[in-house]
Amino acid sequence: MNDIFLRKVKLKDARILVRWFNDKRNVQYMSPLVRCHRHTFKSVRKEIKNVDPFYERPFMVYVKKREEPIGQAGIDDIFLEDKRGEIYFLIGDRENWGKGYGREIVNALLKYGFKRLHLNSLFATATVNNIASNKVLKRAGFKKIGIRREYNYINGRFVDEILYDL
Repeated sequence: MNDIFLRKVKLKDARILVRWFNDKRNVQYMSPLVRCHRHTFKSVRKEIKNVDPFYERPFMVYVKKREEPIGQAGIDDIFLEDKRGEIYFLIGDRENWGKGYGREIVNALLKYGFKRLHLNSLFATATVNNIASNKVLKRAGFKKIGIRREYNYINGRFVDEILYDL
């Protein structure tokens, strides 16, 4: 399809990121750093300013021919010495859920990680309840390598997290 492209996160993206990060439905399966905190314009701008490119590469996700981003994605836990990192992705604009963009986003991250950063291994996680992300990761070629039992506490319940590697 190749309908999406990634652009480095900029300070001007803070406003839309605040909206997405404070939407409980959007972030229900994300890291506690995102899902368990109230985000402000000031806190998100600070986070963008403090990005360490040796450790993380955050991007805004765009659909070609559209002016507004549909999501945010990136690679973090980058260790260039070990040639590894972890991918993450969020389609923050719910109107674009279920349109196949998740797979395109993951493919773009894989291309960036393997071709631009010359990584050897990429890691990803998804809670067992996050059906869409689990499907996307499997279709992109990620292999399940384990389960963290009751790793996340979401909506009053402990939830297992699936570990993937490629």
